[in-house]
Amino acid sequence: MKVIAVMTRAPRTSVDAPDEIKTRLKPVLPEITSREALQRACLADVLTAARTVPGALVRVAVTRAGSERAWADLGVAPAHVLTQRGESLGERERGVFADLFRRGARQVVLVGSDVPTLGAAILQQAFAALVASPSHVVLGPAADGGYYLLGLAGPVVPDLFSGVRWSTRYALADTLRRCEFESRRVTFLPMLDDLDEPESLAHLRADLEVDPSRAPHTAAFLRQVEPLGTASVGQVRPLQQP
Repeated sequence: MKVIAVMTRAPRTSVDAPDEIKTRLKPVLPEITSREALQRACLADVLTAARTVPGALVRVAVTRAGSERAWADLGVAPAHVLTQRGESLGERERGVFADLFRRGARQVVLVGSDVPTLGAAILQQAFAALVASPSHVVLGPAADGGYYLLGLAGPVVPDLFSGVRWSTRYALADTLRRCEFESRRVTFLPMLDDLDEPESLAHLRADLEVDPSRAPHTAAFLRQVEPLGTASVGQVRPLQQP
């Protein structure tokens, strides 16, 4: 059994809940409702790609306190929602792999919800690598120094997560050191740009203006924003309603 697990943050449960959605985009999208809409659009595009991978089950791994029905409008059944366990990102990733291997998965590809242009071809490439070399670690490097995809074949979850400087430009390098420590060879996928910073948002919009079919849900959202000015190409603001 092969599984694609998409990690995402649970939406706020109330207006008083902490604002933890896409916080690095606050300078250009200050309203949390806009950032929540962007996150949901990105998740919809990632799910669309994942569902076209032949023979793969798709699961959504959400942060604690998330409702299992929060993504029903995206076609995610409550039974297909996992709750992330642990405090750090590494602990939560390790927990998702362990939970899915315990449920019978043989290959698991873990991706974030912030790579809306992730295509089915890359996911298929990841599974092909795991089938060909089950002891390998499959990594999709992100342009910011992290990674957007991690693939493992079970049932053992190697410790690739201790001592990693998460959410920094060192995350991939630290993970590669953990792979070396665990005597695991690495198969690399193409580099992609995940959506964390204002600059990556500007680049994504430029790409989707050329070809919106690469991420149609995200492209539809981005059509509702406009540049603040040519001198601030990385900045966007919601269009004002008449």
